[in-house]
Amino acid sequence: MRDLMRSAIIHKEIEAGVLPSETELMLSFSTSRQVIRDALHLLRAEGLVQRIPGNGTFVSASKVDHPVDHLHGPATSRRVSHRILDVTTDVAAPRVADRLGLAAGDRCAIVDYVAAIDDEPYYVCTAYVPVPLTAIVEQAPLVDEWYSVYERAGIQMGISDIHIEATLADEFAASHLGVETGAPILLFERLLRDQNGNPLEYAFNRVRGDRITLQIKQPRRRRRPEPEGKA
Repeated sequence: MRDLMRSAIIHKEIEAGVLPSETELMLSFSTSRQVIRDALHLLRAEGLVQRIPGNGTFVSASKVDHPVDHLHGPATSRRVSHRILDVTTDVAAPRVADRLGLAAGDRCAIVDYVAAIDDEPYYVCTAYVPVPLTAIVEQAPLVDEWYSVYERAGIQMGISDIHIEATLADEFAASHLGVETGAPILLFERLLRDQNGNPLEYAFNRVRGDRITLQIKQPRRRRRPEPEGKA
């Protein structure tokens, strides 16, 4: 039942604000009062609902739907902002040089920033960019979508390679995301290119798991027929 109620909240079938009464939830989910109470207890522990004495139980989820079929920032009508934490330059590590197409010994800019939604931390990022692009990315506080900082400079976006995995927050990520060190988060490893295939940045986004819902549509591919005679 917890999964069904969580899904209803995330997909906004249960609107933000005061949660329906236990009786209404019992009717909606065709279950008993105790099952509803047990589910609400688990959802409170997750931070999806909050009980305020004297006022009732409220939906407090702040997840952002994130389709992964195209390159974009947070899909939300809420205010998105970026805050630059630090900008430095250093000799590019071999992996960074390879991703950015730099020669051994070349320097790159290292940009740490936080993206927030209505002042709540959404993700913290470390982006490695070619030195000539430093002045461009430093304009990020002026835009509400990270990628548009390049487009404002006349650069057209191309293909972005993204790898997503679950990981744990280190002290740096935890301090800026407002979670405990070791808390589970999502890591987006991203290589961004312009329309000509030139690398623009190699970045690591650490996203609060309670702030994002990934939306993926997957067509079923036909399986290759088994070779004759194979069990």
